[in-house]
Amino acid sequence: MGIDSSSFSSISNRYEGRFVRHWDYNNSLIIYDKKSDDSRNAQSQAATTDQKEVQLQHDLEEEEPVPYVVLVQGPPKVGKSMLIKSLVKFFTMHHLDNVRGPITVVSGKHRRLQFVECPNDVNGMIDAAKYADLVLFCIDASYGFEMETFEFFNLLQVHGFPNVIGVLSHLDKIKCDGQLKVTKQRLSRQFRNEIYGGAELFYLSRLDNGMYMDDEIHNLAMFISVMKFNPLSWQTAHPYVLVDHFEDVTSPERVQIDNKCDRNIVMYGYLRGSNFKRGTKVHIAGAGDFPVYGITSLADPCSLPIAAKMKGVNDKERLFYAPMSGLWGLLYDKDAEYVDERNDNDEVTRSEIEGFRAGTYLKLEVHDVPFEMTKNIDPNCPILVGGISLEDENVGYMQARLKRHSWHRKLLKTRDPIIVSAGWRRYQTRPIYAQEDGGNRLHRIDSTPEHTDCLAMFWGPLAPLDTGFVAVHNLAGNKAAFRISAMGVILDFTQAAEIVAKILKKCNQVGTPLQTFKKTAPIKDMFTSDLEIDWFKDAAIQTARVRGNVEKVLLPCAKTNFGGLGYSISVKLVSLVYQLCLIGQAAKKKLVSELIRKGDQRREGIASCSFQHKISLCDKVFMRVWKQVSELKDSGDCTGQGMESVGELKDSLNKVIS
Repeated sequence: MGIDSSSFSSISNRYEGRFVRHWDYNNSLIIYDKKSDDSRNAQSQAATTDQKEVQLQHDLEEEEPVPYVVLVQGPPKVGKSMLIKSLVKFFTMHHLDNVRGPITVVSGKHRRLQFVECPNDVNGMIDAAKYADLVLFCIDASYGFEMETFEFFNLLQVHGFPNVIGVLSHLDKIKCDGQLKVTKQRLSRQFRNEIYGGAELFYLSRLDNGMYMDDEIHNLAMFISVMKFNPLSWQTAHPYVLVDHFEDVTSPERVQIDNKCDRNIVMYGYLRGSNFKRGTKVHIAGAGDFPVYGITSLADPCSLPIAAKMKGVNDKERLFYAPMSGLWGLLYDKDAEYVDERNDNDEVTRSEIEGFRAGTYLKLEVHDVPFEMTKNIDPNCPILVGGISLEDENVGYMQARLKRHSWHRKLLKTRDPIIVSAGWRRYQTRPIYAQEDGGNRLHRIDSTPEHTDCLAMFWGPLAPLDTGFVAVHNLAGNKAAFRISAMGVILDFTQAAEIVAKILKKCNQVGTPLQTFKKTAPIKDMFTSDLEIDWFKDAAIQTARVRGNVEKVLLPCAKTNFGGLGYSISVKLVSLVYQLCLIGQAAKKKLVSELIRKGDQRREGIASCSFQHKISLCDKVFMRVWKQVSELKDSGDCTGQGMESVGELKDSLNKVIS
């Protein structure tokens, strides 16, 4: 409703500035109380001030996030090291000469990143798939996708799929603009089909003064700095440490006496995942399970700007931490003694009760490690140390659903050794493959099927249900074929042999006839006792052409002589005509009776069988039966290349191995 100017002047004089007048879009006057609005603003400002005071009093060190692991993966000569150097230079304004081991940088006020170059051997790729938070796939645009990229795709699918970003390099090798556009579209479409629709893909066109272009690195770095990381369920449920520094603290006198003695080592790194309690065992990838001799929390060598007190210290020296690359500004004195002035230290009490929190920089001391670990240490392959719970220490039988990878050329044979990676561990075992038939019976098969999955039973460290695992044939790095053999998931586990006892193997029991009659024949070498014959009574048997059944145990006949001929016939036969008809077969029965007897004792395991037609003495008699497979308890941590299969032994020895 409208209002004229005279009315408006009278209203404005009436309220004397206490009320504020306002005209809306409908030309209507709206009047509200100015004093009440001022009081609301004052209350809002007071609440904001109180909230700011609470935020300032909050302890920021407790919520200091752990550095996110950015893994740079790709085939050789694709530009992984150059990409890490360019990103480190963007974040820290420092130049790296060598990329070795984890490199920690501060990317923002509340975020740190730890760059790791993924090795191309199977061991390093398996471990990298377990601790990566973000994977940068480096792809040579002039060549396309290579074998290592697809292998790592499968490893990520099994051990949990983190965030993935694609990076196309060597675009300057494609000179034609039209071909460059088509190549980008083709690789982008293929990359999104392999990962997921909408996966990010960045382009690195060329080098500038030995580094990638600044604007291209800027776009990639800014995207990494603001992206959201989704933690994986396995990582959040288990503590683990990615070692960025390694020391051998074995006494020199002990090494001088025996240079192959077990070593004492110290490892440094950020704790990730869940809390690490004292007394927890750890699994060192490639070495085995070990108890922790000593664990200590140290000062963070690469603190966030909000948590670090940098008075008198150059900020550039604290922006990155790369001990294996020779760039670190902090040394820990192992012989130093620290004295606490307060006896009631709440922080120490808290760590004793609930363990060390994620994000703490730890020093782990482990004793009696094999000397090969210190001898063959490679800074380019970071060490993964995973915490083991009491349930993970159990060993038993596991039933899994397994499918051979379609790119693996050879079939996997039953009881051929394979290397399984499940959880933190990778170990070698000899599985038994089976399929379920219509009668709810597990039928053992000699090898994995072509294009479908099967069941696999093997012995090893128990893993939780629905845990994914990957199987490789061997760990040798000189194999040109696709190295991922199979993938699967754990369905059931037990410490008893119940799972293996369910598997039945189809086999043939072979026997030979002692003598042949019209439609019956005594069969030997098929059974070992008379009790076994009673078990298989009326069982189906067959030769190459004739079918039959097992009837009964064959007993020797009583003997008597007729006319001094020495023929043996049955005393139960009363009819003389019937006896005369059997005179021609008496010699055969005598031979059978002598074969049944073994000296004065009777031989067991000879069955009387009936057939549809008469068989010959040269025929082989078969009976198909189901037998339980034997137990198999031979698995262990794979610390080397692993044992060879029967086929590999045949090729190496050039012999026939049964």
